[in-house]
Amino acid sequence: MNDARPLVGIDVGSTRVSVVVGAMEDDRLVIRGCGQAGHDGARKGVVANLEEVADAVRVAAEEAEAMASVPVELAAVGLGGLPIQGLPATASVPVTGRNMTVSEDDLRRALTACAQVSIPRDFRVLDIIACGYALDGQPGMEHPVGMPGSRLDASAFVVYTNKTHADTVEQTVNRAAVAVKQLVYEPLAAAEAVVTPDERELGCLLLDLGYATTEWVLFADGVVVSSGALPVGGRHFTADLAALLKTTTAAAEQTKRRVGASLERDGLDIEAVEVPSLGGDGNHVHPARFAAEILHERARDLFIGVHRVLVEHKLDRLPRAGVVLTGGGAGLDGLEEVAEKIFGHRARVGRPLNLAGLTEPISGPEWAVACGLIRMQCNRQNEHMATRGRNGGLLARLRNALGDFFEMGGGHDRV
Repeated sequence: MNDARPLVGIDVGSTRVSVVVGAMEDDRLVIRGCGQAGHDGARKGVVANLEEVADAVRVAAEEAEAMASVPVELAAVGLGGLPIQGLPATASVPVTGRNMTVSEDDLRRALTACAQVSIPRDFRVLDIIACGYALDGQPGMEHPVGMPGSRLDASAFVVYTNKTHADTVEQTVNRAAVAVKQLVYEPLAAAEAVVTPDERELGCLLLDLGYATTEWVLFADGVVVSSGALPVGGRHFTADLAALLKTTTAAAEQTKRRVGASLERDGLDIEAVEVPSLGGDGNHVHPARFAAEILHERARDLFIGVHRVLVEHKLDRLPRAGVVLTGGGAGLDGLEEVAEKIFGHRARVGRPLNLAGLTEPISGPEWAVACGLIRMQCNRQNEHMATRGRNGGLLARLRNALGDFFEMGGGHDRV
């Protein structure tokens, strides 16, 4: 059992802030407290009103710390939105360890070099995810510390964003009297909570469906091979319904949750939805199938957009273990059905796995990022998690070795 002090994860979403306080016991995430608060201080996934979002962080943090009976003073914070980008990179460095063997410093230099040759100036590095090493041209090395050689080649997936986006979120959380321990790309955090090691190894596509944007990461052979984002989220589903049903946003949101995106649901053809008309001039009645078709088409457009990117890069066959839908938008009924048709792979809704303690409030996919942030912190602190191989543990070990580079917050011009 791990008796370490509880850790905190904060998901600063486009319409609400979610805070989770928890600790790891064996492989279970024990939830000690949670809190949530809504806000209207973001636009298109980017903080637009710092004070309003900071107030939501403060309210959610106070709720979580009251439940957990521990202060929320330091947290890992999720960062999402269109400004975040990811790309593969490679770099080579000479081996400088004792007796010409690879040292931890050699690993750090190689991975730092991956970011330096890939990231423009004034951008901030969020993650350098090792994808593998080669020693004197021999590939397939996972952690070559102690091995003899003269040249170390590293391949990595580098996640970065412009400094303004990252700094604004950091200042927002600080304004709520919470120090930021680490900024983490939200889909990577969500994956820690909802994706299994087998899915990572076989190949898995995770889509984090938020209110304003949808971000995704693709795993293959246990590491991240691609990521991306589209400016489409849950609010676009609601807006489509409101426009085509000619009703209010609130009524469209209720209809969305009731009807879902499936066209094969029993009873759909005999159901009707009644919504208020715009301007308060009575109500309209529409077939439920019409509403479902609107949502179905929006879901198709979203998934086709992601699939098109995968096809362009010849990655569409990699998610052999399937597609995992998570985030607040993943609660829409019927999305799995649409995703399976577009991607040609099994799809499921990703909810936090292996929970204990106060599990009921945070069992939905909208809590994936906050829960995953706690798991990532525990991975950094526990050596046995860091030696599990090419899953979250390896990433944690590398982040620990690269701490100084992340503190610097940026790379250099491409060369």
